[in-house]
Amino acid sequence: MVVVLAVIAMVSAGILSVVYGTTSVIIEENAARALESSVYDVLPSATRVDIIRRSPDEHGVDDPKEMREQEQRTTLIYQGINEQDQVIGYAFVGEANGYGGVIRVLVGVDEASDQILNIKVLEHTETPGLGSRIEDESFRNRFVGKTIEDPIAINQDIDNISGATVSSRAVADAVRKGFVETSSLYRGGE
Repeated sequence: MVVVLAVIAMVSAGILSVVYGTTSVIIEENAARALESSVYDVLPSATRVDIIRRSPDEHGVDDPKEMREQEQRTTLIYQGINEQDQVIGYAFVGEANGYGGVIRVLVGVDEASDQILNIKVLEHTETPGLGSRIEDESFRNRFVGKTIEDPIAINQDIDNISGATVSSRAVADAVRKGFVETSSLYRGGE
């Protein structure tokens, strides 16, 4: 009976791993397509999107505290191109911890002025009706026109959402940190 149970467990595990391997690729492809279509929301005059990959090897990141290179994953920068094949801007994904978990935002930046054109909240698990107001256009518009020189911080140059301070601060942190890192990679990589 033990042998039969072991065989059933091994067959079940094998089937489960095949199903996972097949569906995970499809899920990742669908997520990439959804993200690419969101780039058109934050770079509205783009007719084409190119992906620029920056890896740690291309932009050596040293951590002076640890005396070693920081562990860093490849950064994807989405470059928006218009009908005349001119670069109109770039977009990046920023992340920060909110009240209910990780908040991911997509930020579009104008090529010429280096100002934020728009942001879109990609995913969050904030409290419905309270923290979820980070998706409201009135809150997202508070970031439009900001540059890398602006503090992009709650109660400094971005107004807080009443009752959702942690969520508001997380969005501001995601935008600011992502903007600083991506801008230097994007400008330094040209």
